[in-house]
Amino acid sequence: MTSGGRLFRKYVLWTMALVCGALLASGAISIYFSYQENKSALSLVQHEKAVAAAARIEQFIRQIEQQLSFAALPQLGTAGGDERRIEFLKLIRQVPAVTDIAQIDSAGREQLLASRLAMDVVGSQRDRSQEPAFKAARPGQTYFGPVYFRKETEPYMTIAVKAGGETGSVTLAEVNLKFIWDVVSRIRIGEKGKAYVVDDPGHLVADPDIGLVLKKTDLSGLDHLKAAFAGGIGESARLAKDVSGTEVLTAFAPINPLGWKVFVEQPVSEVYATLNASILRTGLLILLGLAASVVASLAFARSMVRPIAVLQEGAQRIGAGDLEQKIDIHTGDELEALADQFNRMTGKLRESYAGLEHKVEERTRELKNSLDQQTAISEIL
Repeated sequence: MTSGGRLFRKYVLWTMALVCGALLASGAISIYFSYQENKSALSLVQHEKAVAAAARIEQFIRQIEQQLSFAALPQLGTAGGDERRIEFLKLIRQVPAVTDIAQIDSAGREQLLASRLAMDVVGSQRDRSQEPAFKAARPGQTYFGPVYFRKETEPYMTIAVKAGGETGSVTLAEVNLKFIWDVVSRIRIGEKGKAYVVDDPGHLVADPDIGLVLKKTDLSGLDHLKAAFAGGIGESARLAKDVSGTEVLTAFAPINPLGWKVFVEQPVSEVYATLNASILRTGLLILLGLAASVVASLAFARSMVRPIAVLQEGAQRIGAGDLEQKIDIHTGDELEALADQFNRMTGKLRESYAGLEHKVEERTRELKNSLDQQTAISEIL
């Protein structure tokens, strides 16, 4: 039996089937769970970045709200107006995002305006009673106005607080939201991912592409924005389509005082490129394992078939009458024991044949002597 015989092929096929099957099953399970874990990790990273950005923006707004509330506290004495102006100027110096602060009395007349961009105005009595900030401000409830663009270049919003009860004055500040744009611009998700902020109506407030913000891009038609503002989905990442129709993996986090949301998204093609690279590495390892298993299967099958072939050849020679044949196998297992049994059987056959030959020779001599005697007697007679 040669190594190319049926037994060899059978050993190779069975060994490869067992080893390769185990490797393929293990590899498939590993790839599946690796895919899920990597996808979950990417989703978690996106959500964490969205939460971090939302926290920074919320802290930014809360600090302005707190300092504006301090500046709006009622001032006592005849010098109250001057002290308030000093508080307003101090706030403008401490908070670069605040460009204008105004005090409006209970009748809606402007009493004081401090500005970073223009001259301060005291006692102008300008009627501002119809402004949404004056109408909506309530004691203990800060008003956050919608985003607007000053000179169509930078986004602003109005924050207003009311001090001194229902008849108290309203203090409002115009806040430059460039800080929010800086926050989202620093967020990096892969090479093509980005973060952006959307207000409650669905208008773009901040985006790395400031041109989209200046165009007052309306994203309210996007399904994931609708679901997010309606509370129909969780904050974890999900598949969606962006404004250009590209499929993306997106997550969001709310900015609580404003009702806005920070979205972080990455094109699915880029997400899957990362996952596919991981799958490719796992697949290459599986292929290497399969190649190694094939080599090991061949070696194992050859180590099993070679002593069997030696046994077969020895048995054939013994069957042909070559009782001097000795089967030499050193495998340390049952095959070696079987070869020893063959060798002992051959030895006994040699002894048996030797005994028969000796008996035949004696009988032949006896017959020859008897024949010689009969011949001699015949001659005498």
